[in-house]
Amino acid sequence: MKTPGNSKLFKALATIVIQNPVEVIVAIAYFLLSVLTYHKVLLPELLGENFLSAPVLFAIPYILNRLFPGNNIKRAIYYLSALTLIPIFLIDLSEWLYSPAYAATIVITLLVIASFRRERDNRTITETFINFASRVAASFAITLPTFLIAMAILFSTSELFEFPDKLINDSAFWVMNIILILSTPLLFLYASDETEENSLSAQITKIRNIICTPAVNYILTPALVIFAAIIYLYIAKIVVTFTLPNGKLAIIVNAFVISGILVKALTGITEKQIFVKFYKYLYPLFIIPLILFWIGAIQRVYEYGFTEARVYLFVSGAILTVATLMQMFKKSSLYLYLCYIAIISLSIFTFIPGISAKTIGEKSQRKELQMLEQKLNISPDTILPKEGDPNFDAALKADYNRIHNVRKYLKLTLPVFDVIQ
Repeated sequence: MKTPGNSKLFKALATIVIQNPVEVIVAIAYFLLSVLTYHKVLLPELLGENFLSAPVLFAIPYILNRLFPGNNIKRAIYYLSALTLIPIFLIDLSEWLYSPAYAATIVITLLVIASFRRERDNRTITETFINFASRVAASFAITLPTFLIAMAILFSTSELFEFPDKLINDSAFWVMNIILILSTPLLFLYASDETEENSLSAQITKIRNIICTPAVNYILTPALVIFAAIIYLYIAKIVVTFTLPNGKLAIIVNAFVISGILVKALTGITEKQIFVKFYKYLYPLFIIPLILFWIGAIQRVYEYGFTEARVYLFVSGAILTVATLMQMFKKSSLYLYLCYIAIISLSIFTFIPGISAKTIGEKSQRKELQMLEQKLNISPDTILPKEGDPNFDAALKADYNRIHNVRKYLKLTLPVFDVIQ
């Protein structure tokens, strides 16, 4: 006999499946991948890393489901997105998953999620992104403690009754798979249903609103003010000492500007704002750090050439510079335009082979290696002398280290690249 609680649960599950069939298939696919690799039906050393692709492959149908609702012909694009699951069972994706291109893909995915709503104002863009993030966080906030409690019960029981290790390990595996891999995405899909009947979604929104205002006013904004003060103190030091900025300043400025834009976006959905004057002059505060960003980034590339990560640093710097200049026009839909610019720019340097960040980095580092080898009059097969060897020239130590680093980069980036170290 079904209890009212069970009936409500089955109804919720049915609603999830009906409204999000491909997303449910994705969740089941990763559950099966885990089972098959655990039991070595599929080689875990070959496909075990493919779990990291889940955020992207789950987001694709999630986005398409909301872009193409109803039952029109465009809806077929949503159903065809299930084909993206094929590679996770056939191809080792670890090279992509541990590259900057994967991080760029995650950013592109988040930007698309933030910008697919028809409304174009800044508040809606922020609301969409925060709603998505809060529901992801809420899903893990429910399933992760549940998993930890289940594991505590399981291992406590095993200690008391001395169950075989294999039984305990297998049980722990199934607990992890059912609660974390399968239940988390289903719970997220349920929480994403923002209808009035969905009490969980309403509660998440309420909690989000309660947390947002104090977090922005008393944690994030003061941290941003301190961050700005540190950067401007460093700028003052550069002016006084008349020195070039640290090469790593580009990364720090990048983080500062991105943090500033994100936190300022959050002020648009807070109930009460403080530090109003700070945010009024926030974008002008970006100008001098961005100038130093370009000096530091160009200096770094001049000295060491492009790598895949440095290409993305340049692209992100360009996006942030454009965003700062756009703010001068006070566009009401600034965030939407910024999302579009970022999506297009990152996609060009991520998915187009001839001009991808990886290709540019490879060509630049090959050129650097060739120049260094010509400078030292050595061949690609030359074994570099180590410190303490009779033929080690201390005056060339920096060049030796540079060659070693370039060879290491190319070997890690290109599996076919092989040299004698």
